[in-house]
Amino acid sequence: MSWKNVLSRNGLLYAILDKGIIEQKQLDMFSLAERLLDYGVDILQFRFKDLSDNLALHLAKRLSKIVYNREAIFLVNDRVDIAYLSGANGVHLGRDDIPPGEARRILGKKRIIGKTIHSLEEFNKFKSEPVDYFSFGPVFKSSIKPYLPLWSKDSLKNTIRKVKKKYFVVGGISLRNVNSVVRMGIKNIAVCRGLILSKDLKKTVRSFKKCLEKVS
Repeated sequence: MSWKNVLSRNGLLYAILDKGIIEQKQLDMFSLAERLLDYGVDILQFRFKDLSDNLALHLAKRLSKIVYNREAIFLVNDRVDIAYLSGANGVHLGRDDIPPGEARRILGKKRIIGKTIHSLEEFNKFKSEPVDYFSFGPVFKSSIKPYLPLWSKDSLKNTIRKVKKKYFVVGGISLRNVNSVVRMGIKNIAVCRGLILSKDLKKTVRSFKKCLEKVS
């Protein structure tokens, strides 16, 4: 199945593999990736900081092979070059990364470009850019980026009404608060700590998916 078919669905669960958090918990990233996919996660993003380019590329290539031939998508956070060289399905761009148009010139039309959006002003700036999906966040307080302002419910609702592409919400989502997201009609979510730190990963993934089935 192509990534376009995966991205066309709703009820998508997007797992962010943050290398720092995974190392703190002394988890094996590749085993974690395999289990997430086996249990039903649709998208994996590899997020890393302060790695040498050689090591980042090596890890991304291994993750890309794990996702290959599955009905899932593999993305690299921030780094267009690592995404391209590792064979990832695409890249997820943050606030300070290169513009989506430049990323598209490097990656071509066959790979995914995602973009984080923190405000209505950012959305208006990037809504016409060559992006395949938007990620709106944070929607709840997150220890990963505590300095970012939260989206208010009204502002988020008003913004996503204008979105004509696939979109996700992200930031501090857990099983304790996911129902409040679903009640807003949001059909796709991205989760980091809520998955990585789960004591029962299989149950957690299936609980998230079950919540998303209500709106997908």
